[in-house]
Amino acid sequence: MAIPYLTAAQHAQVLERLVLLPRRTGLIPPHEAGEEYRSLMICLLMHNVTSADTLLKLLKAFGEDWFPATVGFAIVRPMFEVDVTAHYMSQNPAQRASQYIKYSDILKKRQMDACYKHRQSKNSTWGEAMSLDWNHYWASRKAETEERYRAVASSFQRQKKGGGLVEFKNWSGRNLREMAVTVNHEEAYDILYADLSSFAHADVRLADRFLKIKPTGPFWSCRADELDVVRVFQYAANFLACFMELFCQNFSTWTKADVKACWDFASPAHKP
Repeated sequence: MAIPYLTAAQHAQVLERLVLLPRRTGLIPPHEAGEEYRSLMICLLMHNVTSADTLLKLLKAFGEDWFPATVGFAIVRPMFEVDVTAHYMSQNPAQRASQYIKYSDILKKRQMDACYKHRQSKNSTWGEAMSLDWNHYWASRKAETEERYRAVASSFQRQKKGGGLVEFKNWSGRNLREMAVTVNHEEAYDILYADLSSFAHADVRLADRFLKIKPTGPFWSCRADELDVVRVFQYAANFLACFMELFCQNFSTWTKADVKACWDFASPAHKP
């Protein structure tokens, strides 16, 4: 979808219109790939719509001048990850939905192992906390967790060059950029997602939003930069629109025309 030049307020209106589409939709119909895929897509839709709604509430509470842009960017970043994940899963919906769900057993085993390991932490507070967690949660679930892990582990392993097996770092066996390239989101990853990552990793570009320089010297302010606010809502609107176009292709809940109409500020019904 082309990104029109709009103000922050207009992008926010686009986002608000997009959020209304699923709220006007009734029961999501079944999908030929099965209930696992359908359920996951609904969960991903709920996450992105909730994220968008949160941004709109923050804008209403703070206004554009004091909108917490760094927090906004942090909310928007997973919206791109959801969009890429949904597109990648949808290339082979039944198989990849099952793979996505089964990876939960890998994550639980890792979490349990970390808890077990850190019971011996040199930091006494951590040691006590992990011992409590182990005794009250993991100890009674250890056998089941290991059994479920063994049942799926081979699906999430690959051969290392030097021999032996290495476990996937995520459910697909590909990193996010590799998935993005596969679903034709490479440019969005390299440009938009790279920009958003500053606010997840707390690099210097996050700090730049607060440090202001004047002839009299530096000072710090939470006042929002206009371009930052535009980008928060521009990115969010585009990520949500892209996801919602994919969703309607699979479930016929609304149409691509409905999504595109959310960007229309020319017709009387959609003037800002």
